Amino acid sequence: MSLRWLRLAALTAGSAAGALLPPALLTGDPSRLLVTFLGLVSASILPTVSLVIGSLSSTGRSVMKIEELARELAQAMRTLFSILGLVAGAVALLMAIAIMPEIGFRIPSSPFEVPDAARRGLQSLAFLLTVAATAKAAAIPRILARVLAIKKDIAIHEARRALADKSPSDADIRQMFAKKDGFGKTVPLDGIRP
Repeated sequence: MSLRWLRLAALTAGSAAGALLPPALLTGDPSRLLVTFLGLVSASILPTVSLVIGSLSSTGRSVMKIEELARELAQAMRTLFSILGLVAGAVALLMAIAIMPEIGFRIPSSPFEVPDAARRGLQSLAFLLTVAATAKAAAIPRILARVLAIKKDIAIHEARRALADKSPSDADIRQMFAKKDGFGKTVPLDGIRP
């Protein structure tokens, strides 16, 4: 199963769970706990964004690697801000669920009635946004691992360059270890006296 289908299945399951669970389940303490957790997630995003921005330095000499690093960091920031938006939407919906009165819905000319339909709809959207935020958060470790790999490549490139700049050249080595005349001269064996 591809990742896209897996994500779609998770979003569908989250939305369905939100619609099927009784709205009273998310009022009171469970709702407060969920809002607190989502608030902590939101509070951790902005410092992470500032750390991501601080990760881009111009000390590297490989322009291609710096551009690759900038693309990865921009992707990380977009992902973090989209998670922040999804979390904010879920918190707003949870607050709306807590203050909304119970409103049922009856399908016209049918005996079927959906009790507390309005809160169930909002709850379904809140679960959908929460699952979407969680799915997006799963991409963050991959992005940060990629950023770390790029920064490692830049550091290795800089270290090699610094080592090459500080190490003596072949001419310097030949001058430091000068050879005497005749060093390495080939002498035929029949010309050697016993």
